Amino acid sequence: MDNVEQLYRAILENPAEDILRLIYADALEEAGASERAAFIRTQVMLQRYPEYDPVALRIRYTHASAQPDPAWLGDWELPEGVNWATEPYRRGLPGAIEVRDGATFLRHAADVLARYPIESLEFRVVRVGEARALADCPLLQQITTLTFPQGTSGQVIGPLLASEYFTRLKELRLGSQFTTAATVAAVVNSAVFPQLTSLAIRNDSRAGGPLAGELARLTAPPQLRRLDLSGNRLSADVLARLVVSPAVQTVEELHLSDNNLGASGITALATGTLPALRSLHLARTRPQEAGVNTLTHAPFFRNLRHLSLSGNNLGSTAAIALAKASADHLHVLNLSDNRIGNRGLAALAQSPQRDNLLVLNLANCRINDEGLTAILKEPRLSQFLHLDLSGSLLSESYQELLQAHPGVRVQL
Repeated sequence: MDNVEQLYRAILENPAEDILRLIYADALEEAGASERAAFIRTQVMLQRYPEYDPVALRIRYTHASAQPDPAWLGDWELPEGVNWATEPYRRGLPGAIEVRDGATFLRHAADVLARYPIESLEFRVVRVGEARALADCPLLQQITTLTFPQGTSGQVIGPLLASEYFTRLKELRLGSQFTTAATVAAVVNSAVFPQLTSLAIRNDSRAGGPLAGELARLTAPPQLRRLDLSGNRLSADVLARLVVSPAVQTVEELHLSDNNLGASGITALATGTLPALRSLHLARTRPQEAGVNTLTHAPFFRNLRHLSLSGNNLGSTAAIALAKASADHLHVLNLSDNRIGNRGLAALAQSPQRDNLLVLNLANCRINDEGLTAILKEPRLSQFLHLDLSGSLLSESYQELLQAHPGVRVQL
């Protein structure tokens, strides 16, 4: 057994240890696999930073080593019924799988986890009769992220989360198709709930938002850093109770997309102080221009690093309000699929409040040659690591002019 294989075996025995991965990367480089070595180092570094951090953004948008070679997955075989997840890598190595059902996992888990440092487990389905057998599987102690993309029932998630082996579980994600209010209650009352740092539960079968209501009532909630309440049919009154509750005081990343919040829902959101909030996702929430203006005056707004308002049919008035607002540390702004237009683009590009903006997404925002003319001479145009103007109504000559602009990284 050579040094590379010995180090890989050490990682399998200690999947949480990043130092071993970095030493393994050094060994790979000495063996001639420099691209894989660079990818491992880059991914290990990236997981130390929030996705909106300038260091992470510069790596992601300027370093070739941030992206894996698609051919690499061909080197790692999996048994029938087990596939690599959509994002299969965890800190540089294949660590995320999706499994057909509980029985398939129990049949192949020992073999798969003996070959790969699996930490993320995604089930298409787990039947009621499989839940207790899964809970008794010691190999669950490697799992940090558990996902049911289509959701699941309380009869499944309750016994499963009662497992004594979920000692490393930090992230839970449940889709909406099979998720019910009973599912939400089973999660909140589970033994592992207090140790979670990331929670995403969709439940569009019941108006009001069952998870938001459950969280708002907790006096001793988990120390959540990421909370995803997208697609929960949230009501303004439930959201108003949630944002002043202990449950969100540690949340750094909040997803409220695909809720018909309207201006009243944004007003409810703006009543929260949300001291840790840095990333806010409000895609397809119908805030209207009045809601955006209210948002810019919220106590937490000036601390945001990442804001998404995509798909809200917002006009240039909303972009102008954002351009005037105090948010000096905003690094990522996503306004794609809105009616921002030329006036909105000019306001954002010329705003002195946007000096730290590194990623601006204005895809499908009705921008044409006139809007581009207004910003081509702006010095801050070159500060963007990524400027997305895809779907814009730009002539071919103006596209060439923009792409030739010194320092501009643009997507058309």
